[in-house]
Amino acid sequence: MSGTITALNWNVEKGINAKAAARWVREQRPDLFFQQEVQPDQLPRLSDLLDMDGHIAVPRPGSSNDNAIFVRRGGPLVCSPEEYPQAWAPWHAPANIAVRLRDVGGSLSPRQISAVSVHTCYWSPEYRLTEARWCTTLAKPGWLAMLFGDWNSYRVGTDIRWDEYTDRAFVVNRTYEHNGRRHTDVRPDRELLAAGYVEMARHAAEHLDQPEALAPTSGYRDHPGRPSGHRYAIDRSYLSAELAPTLTGYAICDTPQLRNLSDHLPLRATFDLARLREVLHATPAMYRPHDAREEASRA
Repeated sequence: MSGTITALNWNVEKGINAKAAARWVREQRPDLFFQQEVQPDQLPRLSDLLDMDGHIAVPRPGSSNDNAIFVRRGGPLVCSPEEYPQAWAPWHAPANIAVRLRDVGGSLSPRQISAVSVHTCYWSPEYRLTEARWCTTLAKPGWLAMLFGDWNSYRVGTDIRWDEYTDRAFVVNRTYEHNGRRHTDVRPDRELLAAGYVEMARHAAEHLDQPEALAPTSGYRDHPGRPSGHRYAIDRSYLSAELAPTLTGYAICDTPQLRNLSDHLPLRATFDLARLREVLHATPAMYRPHDAREEASRA
């Protein structure tokens, strides 16, 4: 069994180059693959091309860009039979499954990881904040979660000169109004950090001596009304703090080929398998509903 677990994330623009993108992903042999902008009816073909089992979010009216998660067949991670359709979502529903670690003898880890592929609303900062706040429900004590996606917003501390943009619609989409001023939308990142999540790129830069993990993931294609060369990390990944010590590497995959296939770059995260096994076998302190039936049976 390999000593690492690999997860990839990629927003493959409108699914246009899905076949070529899937070939590249398959070559990387990820254990988990989080994808955004999967088109209707693409899931079976992508699953075959990737040799992975695909799980797609519940479709939402008005949008054909769905979120999906793929799990490597016969790999170290096993998907729970139950999937979690998030029909509440105002725009692209997140894909949400749970995975357990397959141990050497074939048994499964007692704890599971909630895996989420998310693509927050590009045109509404209020929707984005709601979507990020839903993600905080998976941050309860004792729970484990792994979130990958296109957040259509920025890291806390990002400074953008919006007066340089003549695409005013884009400015409105990526900012929010407060006290008569427009502010760069960093609220999803702030909410996730406040809930106790660890952003993987930050962790890699600060604790793993990998500053390149903070590289931009989009903006390398020119758009009318937007300054050339302005690039930002709107694709980001988050972990429960308990899982952070298992992260061993984080990278933005950037080649001319990848830039040609999508307007977003893939993210790659690697985890130490032995440390991950320790976490998934640790006994967490967590709330459980009181079952009066069990108490009566002991009386």
